[in-house]
Amino acid sequence: MNPEEQSQIYETLYPRRHEIANAWGALMITFNPTLAEAADLHPKLLHAIEHLLKLLIAEPFDARPAQAIGAMLDLLDNVQPEALLQIDELLAREFVVGLAAEQIVLLYPRVTGLIGALGMGCAIGKAERAKTFDMNAMSVMGHDLKTPINAITGFSKVILKGIDGPITEFQQQDLTSIHDAGQKLLTMIDEIFRTAKTDAGKTNLYGDEFDVAALIGDVLHVGQPILARYGQAMNVHCQGELGSMNLDASRVRWVLLGLLYYAARRTTNSTVSLTVTRETVQDTDWFFFTISVAKPVQTPDEVDFWADDKVQVDADIALITSRRFCDELGGNLTTEENKDDLVRCVVRLPAPPAP
Repeated sequence: MNPEEQSQIYETLYPRRHEIANAWGALMITFNPTLAEAADLHPKLLHAIEHLLKLLIAEPFDARPAQAIGAMLDLLDNVQPEALLQIDELLAREFVVGLAAEQIVLLYPRVTGLIGALGMGCAIGKAERAKTFDMNAMSVMGHDLKTPINAITGFSKVILKGIDGPITEFQQQDLTSIHDAGQKLLTMIDEIFRTAKTDAGKTNLYGDEFDVAALIGDVLHVGQPILARYGQAMNVHCQGELGSMNLDASRVRWVLLGLLYYAARRTTNSTVSLTVTRETVQDTDWFFFTISVAKPVQTPDEVDFWADDKVQVDADIALITSRRFCDELGGNLTTEENKDDLVRCVVRLPAPPAP
């Protein structure tokens, strides 16, 4: 589209921007009458129309910015899919009214691209707003649930300490059971919200310095029973002085245990190895955690074991979540296979500078 064509189309469509916004708003009110009371309906639609008109004649043409426009149109959140199709048809007509036939032929592919990107942006924005609403609602619900449970555990602890007077042995047992049950409920609530935040991609990371060797010992203690369940042996190799790490220890532990689980589910009666090194790459210290499982001589039963859909899905979830946590922690996770290993996962995480 040359500058003259751009100017002619813009001079024809721009004066109609209020008319297009009014037609769009009137159609939306027929689908959702409550929008008639929305004072920001026309300004929001007019703002969207003005940006879409500029994108329509821009060179080179790029429809992707229309997604951002659609994502901001929260007025469309309660509009049903069938109604959105009618809105798309209305915009497609309004964007070519008053143009010559050759201009319509030139412009219509662009109109189609813009409307498609606008609709995609509306869907993305609606999903993000729904996710935010769900997380806010869960936070309020969590506070409402934990407040009375904290009161129960708090008062039971006060009575157990004898502040309100002496208690019998049987009362102490009952109060201890009440206190422990309350603590378990609080832990369950925290786990539910932690899972919800993980699913929403909003993991909270808490950085604190910890000893890497101690963390590996903890992973070994927890991971051995998991591997033994699938007939796996575990070897751990720590090379050199590891020192400390200043990241979220719980997330690092989760990554290593998740990858051990992933490796363990690939086969049976093999050996899973965890190798830990600290290296300097381009003046930056990194920890490398390499998890591999040796390639055994598989029996038909072992092949069927990996073919089980639930086994594969569980292992894939562990791998995907570990990769996301590595990205959030400022590192990365790579996987590969070779002639010696059935699978090999390498986790790279940043380390504080050596003293």
